[in-house]
Amino acid sequence: MLDNNVLITPSSLVDCINNNNYVIIDTRFSLIDPCQGQNSYNQGHIPNAVYAHLDNDLAGKITPLTGRHPLPDINEISALFRMWGISKESHVIVYDDSNSAIAARLWWLLRWLGHKRVSVLDGGMKAWLSSDFTLTQLLPVITEGDFEASTNTLTTWSTEMIEQWLLNKTRFLLVDARDKDRFSGTSEPIDKIAGHISNAINIPFMDFVNPDGSWKEQSIVKKIFANKNITNCQDWGVMCGSGVTACHLSISAVIAGITEPALYPGSWSEWITDNRRVLYA
Repeated sequence: MLDNNVLITPSSLVDCINNNNYVIIDTRFSLIDPCQGQNSYNQGHIPNAVYAHLDNDLAGKITPLTGRHPLPDINEISALFRMWGISKESHVIVYDDSNSAIAARLWWLLRWLGHKRVSVLDGGMKAWLSSDFTLTQLLPVITEGDFEASTNTLTTWSTEMIEQWLLNKTRFLLVDARDKDRFSGTSEPIDKIAGHISNAINIPFMDFVNPDGSWKEQSIVKKIFANKNITNCQDWGVMCGSGVTACHLSISAVIAGITEPALYPGSWSEWITDNRRVLYA
């Protein structure tokens, strides 16, 4: 285990792969092909892992007023957690293809609902395969868990809050995890409007990972935040396109030992549902 149990290495995971207290969840997903993750899971996954689909499991219903991945209904996601075998004492391990962009969302959701024993497989599936550990097509035998949500354990920011802060010229620190081109508005491959929220600053989540998808050393993670004058902020928030990769910044904050940020779940895709909002590109 590394950095307060936030990360787990493949060798540490393989040592506890058959421990009943561990629940392993595969979150592989492609925005381009939403079926790809499930298909990849069916072709081979880490032993005892269950599959979680970003759109169907880790997000709520989309409306004209929401972003692309609104937070799921608490009762529904709690029932899913129990169905996946998560109990109060479970240690949950989450992984995806490589850089943990999707795994971070499930890591955050569990912590949002009060479950702190959750770790991300550092480097994801690529790291597991690079260690020559095996995959399986067998589905795990699951005993239903007794997970119960505790609400309000992590802070969220709403679109309305940020709107008011801008209108009232209230100072706030909001960090956008999208890549530099999307933040600047020079490229927007996903959302219908390009740009970023006024006063937000940009730290792409990929700045925190090595070429193999593993997290950079804690000292480097700290330095990246420090270069943006983010050390031990009492009140700051993170966003991205739809509230998914923003969670990656939350993990990096915990690794760095600085205050964990609030999440703006709606993020850019919700912000742009109303053209009257202040836009900056």
